[in-house]
Amino acid sequence: MAPELPQDILMDIFSLLEIPDLMRSSSVCTSWRSACTSLRRLGQYDRHQTPCLFYTSESDGDNVACLYHLAAKKVYRLTLPDPPIRRRHLIGSSHDGWLVTADERSELHMVNPITGEQVALPSVTTIEQVKPVVDDAGVILNYELSQYCGDMVFNEDPIVHTPGDLRDHLYFKAFVFSELSTGGYIVVIIHNPEHQLSFARVWRKADVAAGDNEEDAPEWDISKIVYNTKKVYVYKIDMEAKELVEIDGLNDHVLFLGNNQSQCLRAEEYPQLKANHVYFTDDLDGISLSFRVIRRDIGVLNLENNSREEIEPPQLWCGWPSPIWITPSLTIFGNLRLNK
Repeated sequence: MAPELPQDILMDIFSLLEIPDLMRSSSVCTSWRSACTSLRRLGQYDRHQTPCLFYTSESDGDNVACLYHLAAKKVYRLTLPDPPIRRRHLIGSSHDGWLVTADERSELHMVNPITGEQVALPSVTTIEQVKPVVDDAGVILNYELSQYCGDMVFNEDPIVHTPGDLRDHLYFKAFVFSELSTGGYIVVIIHNPEHQLSFARVWRKADVAAGDNEEDAPEWDISKIVYNTKKVYVYKIDMEAKELVEIDGLNDHVLFLGNNQSQCLRAEEYPQLKANHVYFTDDLDGISLSFRVIRRDIGVLNLENNSREEIEPPQLWCGWPSPIWITPSLTIFGNLRLNK
């Protein structure tokens, strides 16, 4: 048997691996696990991570999620803590590995799929427009969602939603930012009524097909409606003119779009990815977070000629929750501030 490699050499080798392969290596033997642990403990692991497609599969349990690694073209399965991931909304993912989810009671949780760490965010009732309706025992029966924003009132009467339905009408997107001064995080939620647009925007143009429904059919079958992204419009900000200027591509960059925190990466740092391409998943407001049976719009778009490719493997993922891009991370939870 060949002698074991010294730990410092193992650490040098492991520092070149992306997180899924690093975690597999740590389970090989005691010495490899020790090298991986030391690499993380000493803060010597800073490998750039390729975004992965996060999804669930009907063939797995409700608590099992899948990561499809674009670089390795492999699927990794992860067991996550309750509440079951198959029953949550995915409303955001951060650049450092955290998902933001809404459970069946419309409560929010941050979860790191790699480490399994999970943190409950402040209650949905801390959002100003949300008021609980309780019975005599204090059990929440429904929520009232008031229809105002700032000084504008859209409807004097609040809309009543069940705890499970509130998330369909309240949440739009969540962002997680590292706060370097404290080592913690800030979570920002875009929610209804009347969610606001940020100053930097990327638009998509999509074809909508109604499947086998006839034009004179009394009602469309939502499960047969198909969205296909056919073009992405990219803009830059002209700071002097204070306006958006359309550009014709990303040159040597790659864009990841969806319900995740959007990412623009340098292709030279990720040789397995395609420059001047957009990797996209569903993020259509009112559709991706509300309908469970609809076919998902997932693929890769070439900005040079608007040609579209499907992502391997073929669509084996479940329609619910809607798949999302996530960048694997080994970061652990610090302090948290919630901005509303």
